[in-house]
Amino acid sequence: MLKTNCAAQKPLAENMQRDARADEGMRLVRLTRGHIRISRRLAGISMTIVVPVATYHGVALGVETTCAGGAAYRLSLTHRDSDLDVMLAETNNADDAAADWKFWASVLALPRLYTANGKMEPADRAQRKAPFKRPRNASVAKRRPRFLTRRKTGVPSRKNTVFAGEREIICYE
Repeated sequence: MLKTNCAAQKPLAENMQRDARADEGMRLVRLTRGHIRISRRLAGISMTIVVPVATYHGVALGVETTCAGGAAYRLSLTHRDSDLDVMLAETNNADDAAADWKFWASVLALPRLYTANGKMEPADRAQRKAPFKRPRNASVAKRRPRFLTRRKTGVPSRKNTVFAGEREIICYE
């Protein structure tokens, strides 16, 4: 009997989104930690697509100017196939957009992306540092691991000797 991880199956978000190719122009998007399920009707046929979250490039933040002169922030999951892009949030508040951007990137374990000169760029690249390399003390480096200290060390004189032209006899009695 197979057991499923309930946390991975529990939906994080479920909403209706616009889809130009779908009948009635709408699709249902269900988002979980492991996959995204997109359900829509296309030419009278119901279809459901399940896409793993790992196939998405990241959580993208788009900024557009509104008619009133303000900024509109749009968070979306970007995929190589633009039909599989999923909008996560849309807001006019920069603080809310930044908080949501960070939240969705951490929950889905995807990088944060932004648009620069028409290209998607990772936002976290400059912030990542190389891991701290610990200095290795020569006396510590030569020690044996703890579980090997109970065993005897090998004796060079007992190395396997190869006898040419003889047959090996093995008896398990």
